[in-house]
Amino acid sequence: MSIGLDLGSHSIKVVELQKVSNSIVLTNFAIFESDKLKLDLGDEDNLNLYISKLKTYFTEVDFRSRDVILSLPDTDVFVTVKILPKMTVQEIKNYVPLQASDVFPENINNLTFDVRIVKELENNQIEVLLIGARKSKVEKYIEILKRSNLTPRIFEPKSISNARLVDENTPNKANIVLDFGFNSTNLEITLNKVPRFTKSISIGSNTFNKALSQNLNLSLLQAEEYKKSYGMTEGIAEDRIYNYLKPLADSIILDLKRSIVYFNEKNKGVEISKIYLLGGLAKLPGFKEYLEKNLNFPVEVFNVFSKIKVASNLNKYENELKNLSPILGNVVGSALAEINER
Repeated sequence: MSIGLDLGSHSIKVVELQKVSNSIVLTNFAIFESDKLKLDLGDEDNLNLYISKLKTYFTEVDFRSRDVILSLPDTDVFVTVKILPKMTVQEIKNYVPLQASDVFPENINNLTFDVRIVKELENNQIEVLLIGARKSKVEKYIEILKRSNLTPRIFEPKSISNARLVDENTPNKANIVLDFGFNSTNLEITLNKVPRFTKSISIGSNTFNKALSQNLNLSLLQAEEYKKSYGMTEGIAEDRIYNYLKPLADSIILDLKRSIVYFNEKNKGVEISKIYLLGGLAKLPGFKEYLEKNLNFPVEVFNVFSKIKVASNLNKYENELKNLSPILGNVVGSALAEINER
């Protein structure tokens, strides 16, 4: 059994996976989303409310373990791939602090770091994944989990969870992941289950809500409903909704195009095959089609149930789970961390 946990800025997502024979099965899940819920590591009142909700959900949903794998926001993590002379993991860990200024954009004393050997190369070299996370943030997340009576087994960046989820280890075939959060979007280019490029875009689901709220004089709750119902579908309300959301979509597309050019320059011979959508904007009406039209890449709302099955006792949630699939993607990727090692 493996439990993945995602502590979002305004949401809590948990999935419980179990390996049954050769299949991976979803045995339990919980999602709590609210504008009133806010993960603010520097605000004790907000933190107390958040921890209270987290404790309540684990008790009410009756997860079978308190050990969790937590995915960290990529804004608090540095991920890079380096080519190094062949050495052991421990030798790499001794080597990294000596070369830290060439590896991480922040003082190594402020970071906790880990290394993973991706593969051996020719000429006695290896490809290594280096992960650094701010100590202050990791310590705060540990505090949150302990106060919630939970035990962290693994911390890892969302980009690694997503790479594990979408990639099939196809040589020289990369994928793009757009993981839409509440306030921002993670843009990731992955190859062989490793994130090779990551970027945070300061546009998220709530940014779309605010655009509609301000221009149509709606509450944020009303704007959310308009967004979900009409999205970027043309021909509705004289295209007003479409026109207010279009500049935000175009900004995301511009970041995508720049990132693709940069990635292609650094990775000759690698082809980007598909763009996968995860998170709150993944199913925005008309958005997938708009991206395909303007990027000339196939775009797909990722279906996590292509990777896992659903336990029979959850069959009553079949329709709900289909709708939740892109929202569950990241946390399923986290839970797969231990399942795949067994």
